[in-house]
Amino acid sequence: MNSSALVVTAPDDTVLDGVRILLIDLDGAQTQIVSDCLKNLEYEGRVILYFWNSEHDLNWMLDKKHKSDHIIFNADSTNDLIIGYMSAQANSSYFGTLKLLSKVAGSAIYSIEQCKDLLSRYVGDYEDEKL
Repeated sequence: MNSSALVVTAPDDTVLDGVRILLIDLDGAQTQIVSDCLKNLEYEGRVILYFWNSEHDLNWMLDKKHKSDHIIFNADSTNDLIIGYMSAQANSSYFGTLKLLSKVAGSAIYSIEQCKDLLSRYVGDYEDEKL
C-alpha cells in the first residue's frame, strides 16, 4: 500500500480526508486480516480506520458510523444489539457467523482475498466520488 493508514479510537477523530472504515469489535485475527489486506492494497490515498469495541463510548461509534464509507464488524461479538443494527446497514460487512440474521445480510467476509476485494471496491468508490 502506497497510501497511509490512520488509526483512530475513542474519543478521538480526525478532519483529514480519506476513505473511512469503521471496525467494530474485531478480534486479533480479524484485525490482522484487515491489516494484511491494507498492506497489499493498491491505493495512493489515506485510509482512516475507526476502531471501536464495547468498552468504548457508544455515541462515538454512532458518530463514526455516519462518517464511514464502510463498516466491518465481528458477527461473533457478544453485543447482539450492535450486531443486529450493523447487519441492517447497507454499507456493512462482517467476519464470523450472523446466526439468525444470516438470511437477510449477505455481506460475510470469508477470506483474505474477499476482504482485499471489498476494501479495493470501497477505496475505488471513494476515489470516484472525489472526481
